[in-house]
This record gives sequence, structure tokens and C-alpha cells, in this order.
Amino acid sequence: MVGRIETSRRGLARSLGAFSLVELLVVIAIIAMLIAILLPSLKGARQAAKRTTCLTRLKGIASSSHVYENEDPYGWGIPVHAKFYRLQLDGAQYVGIGAYEFGGKSGVGRPNFVLAGSDPLNSKYGTRAGFGPTTRPLNGIIYSEGFIEGHNNSDQALLDTKLELEEFRCPSDDGPPRGGHCPDWVENSEQSSYDHFGTSFSANIFMTWARWGPRSPMRHRDTPIYSNSPYLRPLARVPTPTRTIFYEENIGRWAWAVKDDPCPTIAGIDPGPTKAIRGWHGKDWTYSRSFCDGHSEFQKVVESEPDDQGFMAHYRVEELGEYPPPDPEQAADDDWKEQYRCITVRGDGWQKDTLPSPRIRTHIKGHFGPVRVEWEDCVAE
Repeated sequence: MVGRIETSRRGLARSLGAFSLVELLVVIAIIAMLIAILLPSLKGARQAAKRTTCLTRLKGIASSSHVYENEDPYGWGIPVHAKFYRLQLDGAQYVGIGAYEFGGKSGVGRPNFVLAGSDPLNSKYGTRAGFGPTTRPLNGIIYSEGFIEGHNNSDQALLDTKLELEEFRCPSDDGPPRGGHCPDWVENSEQSSYDHFGTSFSANIFMTWARWGPRSPMRHRDTPIYSNSPYLRPLARVPTPTRTIFYEENIGRWAWAVKDDPCPTIAGIDPGPTKAIRGWHGKDWTYSRSFCDGHSEFQKVVESEPDDQGFMAHYRVEELGEYPPPDPEQAADDDWKEQYRCITVRGDGWQKDTLPSPRIRTHIKGHFGPVRVEWEDCVAE
């Protein structure tokens, strides 16, 4: 009797708890299907979350810049590094300043800037060069606790390169595009913009020559350069703040200037082997930006279909209803209004220029390229 009971129990256990091989394979197949369905959604959700974070941080930088504007004696919205003032006043050694020095940590890009060699502490964007975190203006607004000066302290200069200043880092920042940007960064494909420049974001410092176009004789090193952007300009003098770029993800900084350039005298920048400038959020030609009124957007920078070589226009030239008065260098040109064609740079919901507000003349002489200013010894075409 006891034996029959034990046998019945074992049979019941098999019927309640055991799986056949077929049943097990079916369960595994169902789990695999669920994973295949859910993984893209999870990946998309992660990308969307990172994109939202980048937009939020760009908006935060724009808000902090408005605080800076209220405190700045000139009312400038984009913070101007102290070294730029010295360049303006005493003609010190040329250094391209403006796009990255508004805030962030010490970068390690261009490590041969201070001294020859490859020591990252000699970076153009670092503490030894005078661009460490204690000198970047927005840091003083965002981080009330301050930073330790490390200009003459190698240990502190090294620590400055390792700071986690999340307000200046996009979590999707995984390195450069394959072309269409500073060659020294493009060649370091594993280096994030945050590590290279000290920030994932760049300011809109669209600079132009005094004169340009096919008949212009003044494209040389003695030519002054002008700001055609919010840089060196009170925000009250930005005519269309809702569409004028304030800050943007650095990977797309030069996307607007890539082949095929709508300006008839400019070939455009080579975008590299893929003929596209990738974005950090899984889409080519698409980047997060903030604007002078303080809002931020995720925007695509394409204005035409590909030509027979696969290149596209990435901005459009809009006719101006009014023009600023000619600059002294332009006054002798009969076609001075036509010259604005190549510096009116706009797309759907955005613009780089601040026309028709007059350009701001600087005392800095540009490193010349084919036509566009090579302001930072970086991209010139």
C-alpha cells in the first residue's frame, strides 16, 4: 500500500513540475522573441533619455549665460575668456578663443600647444595654457564652491583633466565625426569632445572676413575679422533670438559648412569617407542646440537632396529685407550687398548669423583659408 502511494506521488510530481524537451524549447523561443522585440525599444528609450539630458544641459548653459549677461559690463551673452581681452588690448600671441572656453574642465586635445611633445597637460584647452576650470567664466556661476588654481601645479593640472562637470557633458558624447571638424580631434576617434576640449558643447562664434567673395583682395593675415554671431554681442542686439544658435553639440558644429556649400565661391568642408557628419544620438546631420531666447531643440541640418556625388547643401541663403551699413573695408565695393550671400547661414528654425545687425569688428587678425576665416587654426574652408 505504501509503495503504491509513493509511486502516485512521484507521478503527480512529474505531471505538475516537469517539462518535456519540446515545451522547454517553446519557452526558450518565446523568451528570445520577447528579447528581440524589446531590445530595440530599450535602446531607443536609452537614446531618447540621453538626448533629453543633452537638451536639458544645453538649456542650462543658455540660462547660465543669461545670468552672465546680466553681470557682464558689456552685456555679452556668450562668456568671453580673459585671454581674449588680452589679445584685444595688447596684440598678444594669436590663440583662437571662444567656442569652448566658456565653461567646463581642462581638455587634453592638441597636447603640443604649450610645449612640443604629447603631454596632455600641455593641451591648447588645458590649465597650463591658461584655460583650466578656474578661468572658464560659466564655472563660477554654476559651481559656487569654486576650483583650485593649478597653472603651476602639475598634480592639480592633471586633476583638472579628470573633473566630472556633468553640466558640460552630453552623455552620448562618444567621440568625433569622421571628417568635417578639427583634424586633431578627428584623428583621436576614441576621445570624447568633453575630454578633448573640456566640454561636449560649442558656442556659436561664427566669424567672417572684412571682405569676401570672388573679387575680394583682402583675404590675408592682416585682415581683421568680424563676429557675425552672438559672440562679442549683447543679446539685445540679436535680431531673432528664437532661431539664432547660442550653443550646440560640438560634433555638429561645422555640419552647416560641409559640401555642397551654397556659396558659389566656397567648395565646402570635406565630411570624410562616409560623406555624412554623424550625430551622437543615432542620426546623421541631427544635433541638439540651444538658442539665444533660452530654449533648446533637436534639429536636422539638411537643406537639399544629394547631388550626383552624394553631397548636400546644409544651409540656405535667405535674402535680407534690410542690410547693415557697409563696413569701412566694404565701402569701396559696388557689390557689398551681394557679399552677404556667403555669410547669411540659415535653415529651418535656425541661423548662425545675426544679420541684419551689423557685424562686430575685432582687433584679431585671422589665419586665412580659401575664403572662410580659420579662427581656431582648425577648419578653414
